[in-house]
Amino acid sequence: MSVDSKVISNTWWNALNTVGGLLFGLVTSIVLARMLGPSLIGQFHYWIWLSSLLILVSSPGLAQTMTKFGAELLGRQDRQTASALFAWLLFAELALGGLVGGATLLFAWAPWASAPPSDTAALILIGITVVPGVLERLFLAAAKGTQEFRTLSQSSLIGTLFYAVCAIAVASLGFGVHALLFAVLARRVVTLVLIGRQLPAHYPMQGAATISLPPELSRRILLYCRDVALILVVDTILYERSELFFLNRYAADAEIAFYSQSFDLAMKAMSIPAIFSGVLLPTFSSLAAQRNGGAFPERFRSLHTSSYRVLALVAMPIGLGTAAITPAFVLLYGPDFLPMAPVLSILLVGNIVGALASVSATVLHSADEQSFIVRLGLIAAVLNIGLDLALIPRYGAIGAAFANSASQLVSGVAGISYSLRRLNLTFPLRSIARIALAAFAAAAVAGLISSWLGGLVLAIAAGILVYPVMLRAFAALDASDHALLSQNCSYLPNQLRPAYQSLVDFLAPQS
Repeated sequence: MSVDSKVISNTWWNALNTVGGLLFGLVTSIVLARMLGPSLIGQFHYWIWLSSLLILVSSPGLAQTMTKFGAELLGRQDRQTASALFAWLLFAELALGGLVGGATLLFAWAPWASAPPSDTAALILIGITVVPGVLERLFLAAAKGTQEFRTLSQSSLIGTLFYAVCAIAVASLGFGVHALLFAVLARRVVTLVLIGRQLPAHYPMQGAATISLPPELSRRILLYCRDVALILVVDTILYERSELFFLNRYAADAEIAFYSQSFDLAMKAMSIPAIFSGVLLPTFSSLAAQRNGGAFPERFRSLHTSSYRVLALVAMPIGLGTAAITPAFVLLYGPDFLPMAPVLSILLVGNIVGALASVSATVLHSADEQSFIVRLGLIAAVLNIGLDLALIPRYGAIGAAFANSASQLVSGVAGISYSLRRLNLTFPLRSIARIALAAFAAAAVAGLISSWLGGLVLAIAAGILVYPVMLRAFAALDASDHALLSQNCSYLPNQLRPAYQSLVDFLAPQS
């Protein structure tokens, strides 16, 4: 299978997982919000954030290391070494997860801990969740390294559906926050089992733990793990709702709910463009391994440019369009959540730059240039914490949204600029500007309809119809985009292919 075909195939499977997860997650969050209210939802999100933080601490760059080097080794047909890498990382994850999870349990039961009984029960559930959580991350990363996203997507989607059913059921029965935390634990176990059954086909484990990794590869892995671990520390501040720490101390539980729910929705919205960016790391890593004298192959360069255009094509209308209709959208959660609207709008717009910057981050990782991401991330983290302290005590969730978005903007622009200069790559500025104009026009139409007529569905439909017309009017796409988008046609059902090809011909005329 060619590089383009593999990227497109993986993108479709990733799309199924992402869109399915987005729909299930949206329905689940709306139902839980209406059943529990802002205060309980705020408590639940705080514990979920703490659980995610402990899992990240237990997995210092090991999951991403598995994806990058697993893809490289399997791309060279070296399954033996890839299996040895997986075995060693599995052992490390079990040790670290057991250590952090055990420490959490000891803290929950410690006689000097004066937490309320409800907090102690939550900490116990979180401590139990750590080992399944780190193993889930490693298994998902190993599946990505195979560049076979079918297994990954099917397993993740089943796990998400399982959680949605369990969460809605326990909330309906009135079991509260602790039962929801147990549902999260059960979802991790289900996903872990489903993926774990498929991995031996790519990483045969018999005798893998006795195989020594080549010294040069070990050195690269250690350096990469060091840098990625530092990146994860700063990414935790920017992308893992670190603002909840300050909101928990300076604001009410409702403010935690408004910010966390908005952050989750903004990340879910940007998961749609991440359908494409999520498959890029193994692909770029495989292509970067083909460098000749330090020069990247032409396919690497063309994929880099196309990636920015594709991400902008999806991220900009989602970010700007959803921000324009947030007052009508948040009413789905109930009137109590209306103060969430400005918080969600700020995060949606701010995440657009973050979505585009995922290309530069992926390229730097694939080229072993991740040390810059560490330095940049440290600066962005300090900026984020400073803005949190300055804005959250006075403005609550809105201040948290401004702090996060400003930090993402600074780090995103700096990361893109550095990757272009360092790796001698190009940025399609003219195309991106035209896409932005088209997206802004469509968002303006959706926002006006939403505010004047109050119809959420009508506003969304209008924005969807206006956007392709604006893309054509601004000539945002060219013949190269036509060729790239046309390759998707073979992955669609026969009944949809003529309509899809007509849309591509309309958006990117060849003459």
